[in-house]
Amino acid sequence: MAKQPMAEANRISQMLNVALRGEERFPVNVEEVAFELCRSRYADEPIVDITALDIDGFEGMLVRHPSGRKWKIGYNSQIKSKGRIRFTLAHEFGHYILHRELRSKFQCTEKNMHEWDLDDRDIEAQADVFASYLLMPLDDYREQIKGQKPSIDMLRHCSERYGVSLMAAALKWTEIASKRVVVLAVRDDFVLWARSSKSAYLSGVFLASRKSAIEVPDGSVLKSSSVLSGPKVGTLEAK
Repeated sequence: MAKQPMAEANRISQMLNVALRGEERFPVNVEEVAFELCRSRYADEPIVDITALDIDGFEGMLVRHPSGRKWKIGYNSQIKSKGRIRFTLAHEFGHYILHRELRSKFQCTEKNMHEWDLDDRDIEAQADVFASYLLMPLDDYREQIKGQKPSIDMLRHCSERYGVSLMAAALKWTEIASKRVVVLAVRDDFVLWARSSKSAYLSGVFLASRKSAIEVPDGSVLKSSSVLSGPKVGTLEAK
């Protein structure tokens, strides 16, 4: 029976809740968790090394040693963001927990790491879901945003607490947002990708960015935005 990413991540989170208290709980030290779990549960085929590698074109990888008994996780040495590194490591750890019996090598691009739609046929999406639940457990996330009005500051708080990118914190928010919400990334005035909360999707509020190029409307706050301009906030009237 295939392992379920949410269940496996939650199982590890419950262990961390018991072992760690207070400020030590977050952000999750993925390297420490991976090594410790391998020592206690997977000593016959452990992860023995986690390191930065020169792997141009990939965010991270999980590779089995030729002996077939050991594993290594690597992440792109050009990544500077600690949040991206943490999510990449959690993603590759997810492959180890969920998929190591399927193949001996996993190479993951940046594109693989923002599509969290859980599809049993898509192991990259499963690794993303595992990473998001390991780093940002829903029970704790709900506590952090309870009673707050949605804002960039709210998401920035979660980003800092969990040691992930603002994008990762925003994507997680779509899972529990009380109102309809869409998170999207824009480059050169075109939508790269978009994710709708369940309520938004069911009411027809979504962008099919995979199927066609979607240009940002002239009146949008995202029009001609850049990385240097920072996060954008705006509202749209319901149609």
